[in-house]
Amino acid sequence: MTIQEILRKTYSEYNLSPLDSGILLSLALKKTKEYLLAHPEKKLSPAQIKKYFSFVERKVTGEPIAYITGKKEFFRLEFKVNKNVLIPRPETELLVERSITKMLDIKNNVPDSIVDVGTGSGNIIISIAKNIPKEMGKKINFYAIDISKKSLQVAKTNEKKYKLDKKIKFIQYDLLKCFPKNKIEQKNILIVANLPYVSAEIYKKNKSNLKHEPKQALISDDGGLKHYARLIGEIGKLNKKCYMLRASCFVEISPEQKPQISRFLKKYLPKAATSFHRDLAGKWRLAEIEI
Repeated sequence: MTIQEILRKTYSEYNLSPLDSGILLSLALKKTKEYLLAHPEKKLSPAQIKKYFSFVERKVTGEPIAYITGKKEFFRLEFKVNKNVLIPRPETELLVERSITKMLDIKNNVPDSIVDVGTGSGNIIISIAKNIPKEMGKKINFYAIDISKKSLQVAKTNEKKYKLDKKIKFIQYDLLKCFPKNKIEQKNILIVANLPYVSAEIYKKNKSNLKHEPKQALISDDGGLKHYARLIGEIGKLNKKCYMLRASCFVEISPEQKPQISRFLKKYLPKAATSFHRDLAGKWRLAEIEI
């Protein structure tokens, strides 16, 4: 069977898109997509055919391409992913864009520290570190926090890939309580977070699309709001104790949660200035909090 024949067979019998078929065949053959296009008559060995269809079976049963290939592009960078971390979403790039814009704005001071809460694959903090001027990055302490040891292992692999020279300090902990006064008492802090915000009800409706990703990183109690209620409460406690003289926070939310997030902010951070941003689909996706 040739490259051209196997791709046609995949489309007709499995209804797999040409894009996905090409990605999986490239993976099976360890060749580029350009190679496939240039050698349509290349005959495949039985071992190559078997390997390819093992990938196809995984895809047609619902496993995301990113987990099969072990990688996902985000903010023009490629990140290692596995079933211990969420697959980076395009909408999360808004969080990175706004964070970098905030830092580059001459009206704002460069933060002393950036704290990524719930770092997962490390895609957010690594994208920020790689897309700010090097001289700016030298002045910043980078922290990546996650409750999952396995997630942190993936994030460390991604940091090593992009040669950040162990610039990021990885901490296994639940949210922000890991910071005693002597570690976070600085003038200007940037907090970024993409925490679990899917409610149990929404998860049930979308289980077929989400079943392969870690539930711990997706689902939050209290209608998907428990993690952010806790985070905002912890930021409020730090602020009251004067651990932080100034803080900017960017947190990704589910669009329908905007009113509830506003209420939490009024309760725990009544003096904070808050704005919300829409993603490319026009949905409320990001809360920006200035303390």
